[in-house]
Amino acid sequence: MKRNLYLYFACLIGLSAASPVRAQQAWFQLDTLTPVIRNAVPLQNPWAGGLNAGQFSTMDLNKDGVPDLVVFDRTTNRVSTFVGDAATKTYRHAPYFETLFPSMENWMLLVDFDADGQKELFTHTPQGIRVYKQTTTATNWTWKLHKPLLNSYGFSGPLNLLVVATDIPALIDVDDDGDMDIVTFEILGNFAEMHQNMSMERYGVPDSLEFVRNGLCWGNFVKEHCNDFSLGVDCGSLENLKDPLPNGRIMHAGNSILLQDLNGDGKKDMLMGHVTCDNVARLVNTGTNRVASFTSFDINFPAKDPINFTIFPAVYAEDVDFDGKKDLLAAPNVYTNEGNLMDFRASAWYYHNAGTENLPEYVLRQKDFLQDQMIDVGENAAPSFFDIDGDGDQDMLVGTGGVRGATGFRGSLLLFRNVGTAQEPRFEWVNDEYLDFSKSIQLTQVKPQWADFDGDGVADLGFAGISFQGLEYRYLPNRAPQGAAVRVTMSEAVVVRLPAGVQASDSPYFYDTDQDGDLDLIVGKAQGNIEYYLNTGTVRQPVFDLQTESLAQVRSNFAGRFVSISVADMDLDGRPDLLTADQTGMVRIFHSGAWGQWTRRDSLLVGFGTNTLAPKLGAYLHATTADYSGDGKPDVAVGTYGGGVRLLRNILPVSITSVEPSPAATLVVYPNPARNYVQIRSRQEAFLDIFTSDGRLMKENLQLKSTTELSLEVSKWTPGLYIFRARYPDRQESHKVMVE
Repeated sequence: MKRNLYLYFACLIGLSAASPVRAQQAWFQLDTLTPVIRNAVPLQNPWAGGLNAGQFSTMDLNKDGVPDLVVFDRTTNRVSTFVGDAATKTYRHAPYFETLFPSMENWMLLVDFDADGQKELFTHTPQGIRVYKQTTTATNWTWKLHKPLLNSYGFSGPLNLLVVATDIPALIDVDDDGDMDIVTFEILGNFAEMHQNMSMERYGVPDSLEFVRNGLCWGNFVKEHCNDFSLGVDCGSLENLKDPLPNGRIMHAGNSILLQDLNGDGKKDMLMGHVTCDNVARLVNTGTNRVASFTSFDINFPAKDPINFTIFPAVYAEDVDFDGKKDLLAAPNVYTNEGNLMDFRASAWYYHNAGTENLPEYVLRQKDFLQDQMIDVGENAAPSFFDIDGDGDQDMLVGTGGVRGATGFRGSLLLFRNVGTAQEPRFEWVNDEYLDFSKSIQLTQVKPQWADFDGDGVADLGFAGISFQGLEYRYLPNRAPQGAAVRVTMSEAVVVRLPAGVQASDSPYFYDTDQDGDLDLIVGKAQGNIEYYLNTGTVRQPVFDLQTESLAQVRSNFAGRFVSISVADMDLDGRPDLLTADQTGMVRIFHSGAWGQWTRRDSLLVGFGTNTLAPKLGAYLHATTADYSGDGKPDVAVGTYGGGVRLLRNILPVSITSVEPSPAATLVVYPNPARNYVQIRSRQEAFLDIFTSDGRLMKENLQLKSTTELSLEVSKWTPGLYIFRARYPDRQESHKVMVE
């Protein structure tokens, strides 16, 4: 076979910079359908990406009249969307709708402020609150910026209505006049403020967002620290607020607010979380709604199975079980796992409302709402793929940031075994402690990678992790022969000495870039640039020589910090490409060129119908490549800070076909595809190297003679794409072969 299997591939997908076709071609499709089984039960949404600090709202995403669920995660600044099924009382992950949401930070709530039946989006801006409205077309909807900043008229005139980034405000019709008011805490976090919407007073309809602060404070209480409420303060709120209010000013330490009638007296009580508290406090309103007076409080709500999140809980009232009554959802309102004290595997508490809308009775149903139906390993999931059990398909190993146990906060490795086939994967969640990892070694932020670290032609298990000394790297030698079940033990771990400049938050990745038989080093830096080190030593005694601090011309940049790296022949042109994921939440591919000299960078990678988009998968991503779908094309898996995994299945319009060898070819490799044996012959003497599709060297320096045909048994090889490279005195020739 003289030519590559993908002859004219560049023409098919438009790899040249001038081609207009490339911009239209999707590389991937978000995979939500590959099954994952846990305890013999299929997960509903295995690839939804995990959750840490969810903020819960409902809206009708698909316009079928059934409320769906939208979750914004403060730790990742990521939106997750789930379509509701009232008949089965379940939610199905629907990632397309996530692409319709704007970029946001800190908090997001959906509220129908103008009573038109459609929710509007309220979110944080450094100056206060930004508002988006739904814009509906015949076939779709999207968000349109409605108010870049909300103002409120206070004692010093109109100023921005400030909600500090750490807070969750209450967006609700406080005074029951038909328009949406806002209650939030002032900048020091001691007094609640009620910003009364004057839309009904001025226009008789609720479609305006014009606010006046009512009183010095609201609710007649003051607080400073956790649960230290002082009641009976005169806030000076008015039942008949004049427009505008004279004589004063608009004025944070961290507060979350939910207003709801909790005792059936028609008055809105307050549920409040504080940044220094692990509990949610209930304040009882004995005044009116417009001029509230909280005269008593209790600090553990609900009384039975009270909310407890170690630090800063927040609560949300939404009907999530389709019975028409708002339930209670609680989650930590944090940016990170401060002190590593929280278990992000169970950070979404769902309380069913067994009472009525105005007299709720909250009953704890589960602490892992939505999380129990997805892969959620806590935080900082890092997937990798390899045929671990030697049955011919790709299994998945996932590293974790850590979970607190008897020996402290430690990372681990979780095994997901493919119990399907190479072409139809079906993963079973079989082991939360592969190799008893966390019991054997004290590391956090564990990131595995399969590569041939010791040069014996068999992939070993490498892993990065953080200890009290900083970033460390080790590998476990694989003692099994090629194609057999992996044999590794923690007691044989070998330390890989990283260059002195590699920092704790960097992401090291090993790959033989110059194809000389040893592994070189690419480092995604916390500052956003990419360092490239060439191994000028040997396989077992590497010496990493810095070649560039800005591989692919990716330099330090704030938006793209914490970059992770993977290498594979993504466009199937026979040359390794670079895949990155960074703090923007986007995955990018550098391709079309020799190593380090790529001429193209693509980020519009994922197809949704006729559109090609760049979905934002959240902050602190870890990307890897593998042909988990068994079609010979590299797919992508992205681990998230939320503790989950997102799959991107390669849908480039190419296929492997059997090609008869040409008698005139210098190098002939057949049959293709192959099952048991591959025959290789060459018209000239050469040395043959064989690589996996991700660049791992399997065999090297096999001698080809012009008078003899070489036969290789491949029946035990992992099914997938392999590259056969013949080295002649004056050139090289590479062929791709599919092993089934």
